[in-house]
Amino acid sequence: MEPTVYQAFATVAARLGTRPALLHKVNGRFRAITFNQLHRLVDETAAGLARYGLKPGMRVAIYSYNRPEWVIADLAAVKLGAVVVPVYHTLAPDAVTYILRDAGVSHLFIETPDLLNPLLPRLNSIPGLKLTVTFFEPTPPSARPEITPFSQLKQQGREALASTPELARAHPARPDDLLTICYTSGTTGEPRGAMLSHRNILSNVRAAIERFNVSDRDLLVSFLPLCHMFERTCGYYTMLLAGATIAYAESLQTIQEDVAAVRPTLLIVVPRVLEKVYAAVQEKILTGPLWQQILMRSTIKTLNRYYQLKSWNRRIPPGLAVKRKILDLLVARKLRQLGGGRIRLIVSGGAPLERKLARTIRSLGFNLVEGYGLTETSPVVCAAVPGQERVGTVGKPFPGVEVKIGPNDEILVRGPNVMLGYYQQPQATAEVIDADGWFHTGDQGRFDSEGNLIITGRIKEIIVNSYGKNIAPVPIEQALCGSKFIEQAVVIGDRRPYLVALIVPARLTLEDYARKNRVAAASYEELLNHPEIIALFRAEIDRLLMPFAPYEQVRKFRLIPEPFTVENGMLTPTLKIRRPEINRAFTRVIESLYQQD
Repeated sequence: MEPTVYQAFATVAARLGTRPALLHKVNGRFRAITFNQLHRLVDETAAGLARYGLKPGMRVAIYSYNRPEWVIADLAAVKLGAVVVPVYHTLAPDAVTYILRDAGVSHLFIETPDLLNPLLPRLNSIPGLKLTVTFFEPTPPSARPEITPFSQLKQQGREALASTPELARAHPARPDDLLTICYTSGTTGEPRGAMLSHRNILSNVRAAIERFNVSDRDLLVSFLPLCHMFERTCGYYTMLLAGATIAYAESLQTIQEDVAAVRPTLLIVVPRVLEKVYAAVQEKILTGPLWQQILMRSTIKTLNRYYQLKSWNRRIPPGLAVKRKILDLLVARKLRQLGGGRIRLIVSGGAPLERKLARTIRSLGFNLVEGYGLTETSPVVCAAVPGQERVGTVGKPFPGVEVKIGPNDEILVRGPNVMLGYYQQPQATAEVIDADGWFHTGDQGRFDSEGNLIITGRIKEIIVNSYGKNIAPVPIEQALCGSKFIEQAVVIGDRRPYLVALIVPARLTLEDYARKNRVAAASYEELLNHPEIIALFRAEIDRLLMPFAPYEQVRKFRLIPEPFTVENGMLTPTLKIRRPEINRAFTRVIESLYQQD
């Protein structure tokens, strides 16, 4: 593979030419963009950007959800030696403005009017901003000369190339040159810009292609935000540079129909996506006929038992083998067809995956592997080796990546994937990368006997109760979400005598339970305060937390009617819990749970 991202892309494009590189929906149907076409679009866009003064080292921001234009803008900027700054399309204008100013952005791409309009009054206050490019046609045409539609930028680039081909000449980048400044999600404070080089990202790309055997025979449906380094490295650069095809989902709401339409071989997901898909399937079954419910429960129980014995190299009883085969044909095969029937690998990362769910998905015949990484490590540190998966682990380190367990069980990482540092924050950089080059992740873990990494907690999230006991909240929250009645859970108890929890119920499942058990309530909020429902959740919590220590038990809880979302500020764009925000928003509720004593 070539030493820089653009050089690697150009080499693959020359080799694969007429093969489809990207698929995107046009009037409800997927249309292909070949490698040749993509290469030409990148050249035209690069020439257009050069006309507007883009030079090596300048910052180009992309404020958009996934679409071919994201890729074109990214590769065009990289070709000219610029530094790409991805911006989550879900961020509020204040956060977007902070990133644009902090990074010193000179050229900005924006996807929709809904994203542009709230930002318009702020654009003049961003020093150095030369050009804003829209992925839509402004109606009426913008009176601001610095706002240009993407179609016009490409046309200007096409005309410039005809007369001045050298305008879009590729910048002679080096492997250690800065490629991108990727701002972290910011679960605890202001986001920080992780600086990643060509070498950082391409080391991950090479390792991913090798470990997962990615090739030009593969097709991926992309729906995780391209701003997230998990999707950008694994779902974009890895796919494109392996010659695979990327199909962009029209939206998060159309994923199921998009997957059925293109029949992918690969999926990249975060655990929350798997949880929601599985919950939707469960809900459909739970509201169906009784025979359907019994058949599904029997299938999961039988398949789990079969694959558990198989993983332990134990003898499988003939009756169990026959039953597994029948139920696989009757039930599991139909579920696999929902994914198009060609999925050979599902890669889950970004957050820990609940063990029970991982076992169930694998038992249904999906090849599921877990990985672990951070924005600062480009992002992958470890991933399961297909065929050697161990539930509860995130696999082995990628080739060339060193991992060791430091003081306080902290996971330390060193290798070509570790970032250059935080942009304009040398002190913050020194706090996480020590003199020997080890990056301190802030996560806690250990290795199993086979060298697989197990994540046990996060140092900053550790709850220290008033008795001095250290408690990791994530395993408790994962256990609680194992209930069909619980959608989300947040455990609280720092410097407190015991744990309490904020529980977001799985509304449809709970309302179905209420109907069947004749629990009457005038509203959903009233239902959540019904004694019978409170008793139901009390029993669920006690059952699920039985394996935990006495000081890890949730003594009190409150049912919350509205889910934690990105829009209400309770989740990061990568769907991680923002604990400080939740603590602030529910201060009175939390205090009341402790004051009841």
